[in-house]
Amino acid sequence: GASNLQPKSKRARKKSSLETIPATRSLKATPPAQSAVGCLPRTREVHLQSTHEDSNDNLVVIGVDEAGRGPLAGPVVAAAAIVPTNISGIIDSKKITKEEERERLYEELIASPDIRYAVAVVSSQRIDEINILQATLEGMRMAVEGVMNIDHKKKDKKGMSQNVASAERNDISYVITGGAIRDKAGGANNKPANNSFYALIDGNRVPYEMPCPCESLVKGDGREYSIGAASILAKVTRDRLMHEYNEKYPEFSLSQHKGYPTAAHMSAVRKFGASPIHRRTFAPLKHMEFDADGKVIG
Repeated sequence: GASNLQPKSKRARKKSSLETIPATRSLKATPPAQSAVGCLPRTREVHLQSTHEDSNDNLVVIGVDEAGRGPLAGPVVAAAAIVPTNISGIIDSKKITKEEERERLYEELIASPDIRYAVAVVSSQRIDEINILQATLEGMRMAVEGVMNIDHKKKDKKGMSQNVASAERNDISYVITGGAIRDKAGGANNKPANNSFYALIDGNRVPYEMPCPCESLVKGDGREYSIGAASILAKVTRDRLMHEYNEKYPEFSLSQHKGYPTAAHMSAVRKFGASPIHRRTFAPLKHMEFDADGKVIG
């Protein structure tokens, strides 16, 4: 519990106060200090790396977050990111209200030096099969596995064509990756002889069978830089998918609400029925009866 935590210690860095948080399984949310470059701090990441005892390897911290747990339609998307570069504007994603600003930060992120990331897209069909919580945790695990294995993926034309999030894909779930390491000797991206990984996961749960040690951080997307970066990757990927789905199912105006249960969305469902990407196990859809074409019966 909170009463067992050690007293807080502070470390000054360029007029910014960074809080060193003791290593615990579940961390209480505390207001973060903004870093000198206008982004979230790396409080937990720095602490983990400074206390890493194995001098034979390099501890790489992965930030993990999701987007799309609440909507009635579309996939849930999870992202895992290793982002060595501080990018101004990576703050609490919930405070970035303009889609254009998230798009700008997304492009800056994926072009930043040495980034490695993986994004898992888990379909509404899978959500209906195992429930949204399990689908979210499954996506998080898939994303972490993807980013950990990014250096071992084969680079071929077929693989590149499959490494795209698209509304045309019919996969139950899939992972896309980016930011492969350069092979030039002496390059900044040269992989250390050994890497060990540690994942910081937004929320209060961690997935089963994770491929590396991990912990959850409540409201981590507003506290820790790597999680904030992953949040933007997940949110923008999902928003782009929903714009594509809007072209396939224009009657639902998915570009406007991204599948969330707005009054206009629910009115469209009652009028047109459910599309193939609607989550039938979500209320109020689960209380409605549909025919084979998705039309509402009765």
